[in-house]
Amino acid sequence: MSGAGFGLAASPRHDRPSSLRAGVGNMYRGARSGSVVALAILLLATSLACVGKSTPPASHFVALIEGAPPGLDPIGAEDSRINNPALNLYNSLVQYRPGTMELELELAESETLSPDGLRHTFRLRDGVRFHDGSTVDAGDVAYTVERTVALGIGVYTYMTLLAGAEVIDDRTVSILLSAPYPGLLAALSHLYILNADLVRAQEDGGDWGQRWLQDHEAGSGPYRLVSFEAQQSYTIERFPDYFKGWEGRHIDSAVFRMIQAEGTRRMALESGDADWIYLSSADSFEALRGVDGLVLNREPTLNQLYFAFNTQTEQLRDPRVRQALALAYDYGGHVAHLRRGNATIARGPLPDGADCFDPTTPPERTDLDEARRLMSAAGYPDGGFELSMAFEGTTGETDFFLLLQAGAADLGIRLKALDIEFDAKVANYASLETATDVGTIWIYVPSPDPHQYLFRLAHSSQAGNGGRNFAFYSNARLDRLLDDAVSEMDTALRCNMYREAMEILRDDVPFTPVVTMVALSAQRDYVRGYTPTKAHPLTQNVYSMWLERA
Repeated sequence: MSGAGFGLAASPRHDRPSSLRAGVGNMYRGARSGSVVALAILLLATSLACVGKSTPPASHFVALIEGAPPGLDPIGAEDSRINNPALNLYNSLVQYRPGTMELELELAESETLSPDGLRHTFRLRDGVRFHDGSTVDAGDVAYTVERTVALGIGVYTYMTLLAGAEVIDDRTVSILLSAPYPGLLAALSHLYILNADLVRAQEDGGDWGQRWLQDHEAGSGPYRLVSFEAQQSYTIERFPDYFKGWEGRHIDSAVFRMIQAEGTRRMALESGDADWIYLSSADSFEALRGVDGLVLNREPTLNQLYFAFNTQTEQLRDPRVRQALALAYDYGGHVAHLRRGNATIARGPLPDGADCFDPTTPPERTDLDEARRLMSAAGYPDGGFELSMAFEGTTGETDFFLLLQAGAADLGIRLKALDIEFDAKVANYASLETATDVGTIWIYVPSPDPHQYLFRLAHSSQAGNGGRNFAFYSNARLDRLLDDAVSEMDTALRCNMYREAMEILRDDVPFTPVVTMVALSAQRDYVRGYTPTKAHPLTQNVYSMWLERA
């Protein structure tokens, strides 16, 4: 089967649409003193002025973000903080056309699938160069695949059926699967191809170059790395020999700087010290309406928020208690008050827009009477116990905790806060010994494939060790369904399997779906080419953007 059978098209050398996505950041409270904010703005303006001050490029883009990447290794691109630089520094075999969910060929010029569905063979474009001037070849693709399988982390969770790769000749490579996977091509949009010779030379004790790639890059993308400071900032500049060319208008260089205080980001944008900021607070978004010189961006996504219930906790072992907590949450208040309409109440484990989504699924609901009935049936008519909840306060989740805390209190359950950063939260759920009772999970996906949600949330293999099954949920029947569904090539049968899996999850309630994200950001009105791409949430595709200053 040819690539065209999957809706793939060869990418032109120059493509104007862009992919830019805002993200979740901390809620702006407006309670800071004027002197503190003024000092923050002074320090910010000083630091921004230092970037490229000696010879300012013709088109320099300044973005202020809430969460900077902890490292640059593109294997970690299932984290939007890492996917953002990766999308600009690297290329993949296939990629989404910016602003759409249409896949197109990128480093590959053709793709064929074997009759048994176990071998995808790619013919590479001729003459594509890495940033060090060497040519991208089949060996680089094979090394990237083998590294991903060997390390088994990050984007590997998007493509767990990867078995390896085989080099046919310098420009032809086959990616091998352990079982057919109709979602592979979409997942490959996040498999960024590494310069194998460069990374091999930096390997340390069999680490596949992980240490070196934390603060270096080995890509062929439109931009190359200038500087990187973990959890602070990174700067990129155009790569003159990029294979798609530089016809038309583009940004010459860009700096992404982490500023956690949303009020400081807002003031920098309004003063002209920043070109683009992302906003987690709907209040901040509304406050910027009507400000001269600004454009506000409201972007529906495929990202969904869940509350995981630790099924190994004494009280939460009973699904009736888990269901009661789910029914005690104020979903309508979350959308109307916390997000001021900038979210939608979840309608089951899959968001609207995901493959196999059932449009007849009702939204999650609040029903305290039913919740109290379930608590009584479970033997806890007055509650009388305490649970802990992990959430990320710096990304606006404190109010999520407070809403659930209020609902839990109505059931006689005391909910204790554990406010931690994302990486610490993942570490918290690495084992049962440290895991809290309840935790927030955002699922960011490379495609609308149900596998990307249900496998990561609920398959027993994803419990602990960095997985997203924060509920430590295990159900042998569900595991079998998910294992069979991922390889089913018949779309109707595949969706039936996933719907059966969702029925199990609705009965067992290892988590409750909460809301589907609408991402918010703001920019100066001279920024052009801003088009969100749902497969790359919270990500800015700098190549497709340009500045049109007066």
